[in-house]
Amino acid sequence: MRLGIDLTSPLARLIEWAALPFGFEVELLPPDAKTEGFDLLFRFSPDAFAGDPAAFPGERALALGQDLLLQKRLFRAIGAPTPPFGRVRNPAEWEALARVHGLPARLLTRRGELVFLGEKREIEELPEGVYVYERAYPYAAEILVLAAKGEGETACAVAERRGRAYVYPYRLEEEVRNRLCRKVEELFLALGHKGGLELRAGLLEGEALFLDFVPYPTARSLFLPEFAPAYLRGALGYALPEFSPGPSAVIPLPLERAREFPFAHPFVLDRPYARVSAPDEGTLSKRLELLEGGPKPPGQGAGEV
Repeated sequence: MRLGIDLTSPLARLIEWAALPFGFEVELLPPDAKTEGFDLLFRFSPDAFAGDPAAFPGERALALGQDLLLQKRLFRAIGAPTPPFGRVRNPAEWEALARVHGLPARLLTRRGELVFLGEKREIEELPEGVYVYERAYPYAAEILVLAAKGEGETACAVAERRGRAYVYPYRLEEEVRNRLCRKVEELFLALGHKGGLELRAGLLEGEALFLDFVPYPTARSLFLPEFAPAYLRGALGYALPEFSPGPSAVIPLPLERAREFPFAHPFVLDRPYARVSAPDEGTLSKRLELLEGGPKPPGQGAGEV
């Protein structure tokens, strides 16, 4: 089997690493390459392999994955809970939404970049463009759901964001987890997508509010090494692997810092990261504290933590 991967994205490495154990013929390709003879073409931008029937994710999943406003509308259409939101093109529209839905609120671009966290109803000016109002709540936790779907099966793993790190597992109440996973399944169907999704959600009063998603693996998913292979397996229609119970985490970290600690496994995508695992959650927390700036304990090697 021949797989082509869009080499213009640093995330191409995730699919390349996942494909190597299968013995596939894998090539990194420019977005405008000739693609005859490839069974599947993995991409991270609508511009890559445009119009090629072998391109994955499909046009709908990829287009919605890069437009926050359309994502929010899709969440509402499938009945997935999401914070109040609306389209903003000028200060008057921001003021109207703030009056109806309240403050504080975020103003985001349609690609999800934060413009500002608004504490006031009135804003003086706004650069020309289309933005997204999103009500900002004091979430009990921000979670990241890694969902993989093959033929007739879906697997989910849930992590919590702690500062810069994503820490796995996050133990949701069973009823909340079941509701969340059912809506993720509906999201796959609405997108006409399989393979996998990374979904961010905020927990508020026992409910998971959907925030945004991307239809491919990113660096933040690397706390779970099985996710990229599961994404590949789902896209090809293979059986999905079981997700490990953890605990583990991924954190942006300079390489020189990661090299000081034998339990940190460094890698570079768009920037340097480290993956950390541990025999228990308490040890994982201690290791993250060390990586995030604490010196090595006096008289104790880092390998003993």
